[in-house]
Amino acid sequence: MDNNRHVRLSKFISLLLRHKPEILSLLIDEDGFVKLRDLVRKIRKIKGFRWVTESDIINLVKNDEKGRFELKTINNELYIRAIYGHSAKLQVNIKYEEAKPEEVSTLYHGTNSKVLPWILREGLKPMARKFVHLSKDLNDAIITAKRRKGKTVILEIKARDFLAAGGKIWKANERIYLAREIPPEFIRIYKYGIEEK
Repeated sequence: MDNNRHVRLSKFISLLLRHKPEILSLLIDEDGFVKLRDLVRKIRKIKGFRWVTESDIINLVKNDEKGRFELKTINNELYIRAIYGHSAKLQVNIKYEEAKPEEVSTLYHGTNSKVLPWILREGLKPMARKFVHLSKDLNDAIITAKRRKGKTVILEIKARDFLAAGGKIWKANERIYLAREIPPEFIRIYKYGIEEK
């Protein structure tokens, strides 16, 4: 699959499994899974995606650097889900492993500098999503920040201190961690003004 097709397919599947399954009338269970066979059948009805096969999606999942998706066999049927990034309105309840202090001493969050005063006053909140997304790797946070328009900022999250104070952080995968919120006392500005678009 060429890179352009790969990116378009990944974005469309993310939209469906994270935010709007109703576009294709997908039946997502409470763990976020949908039958891969049904997903492929419905995607193939969309102009521009008639080429998609189960193998294309399986390869997409296996080669996704950020580990956005998961495949699972249930009763000899292959299912797929988005592991993180769901809209708050989507009725999924994925059970994540709680992060241990020794694995998340520091985490990062990339965002737009316009919201910085609010974040420093109110903390990080998920807004329209179920969780705040935190990156274990600084470069992942920088890439996320660069997707925003205007000046960006990288925030350093004192995750170990937050956990020690009774906060909870969950592990979505090896690179992405999730929290319901991060209070301002556990946030500091790491780098300001990475890029302007």
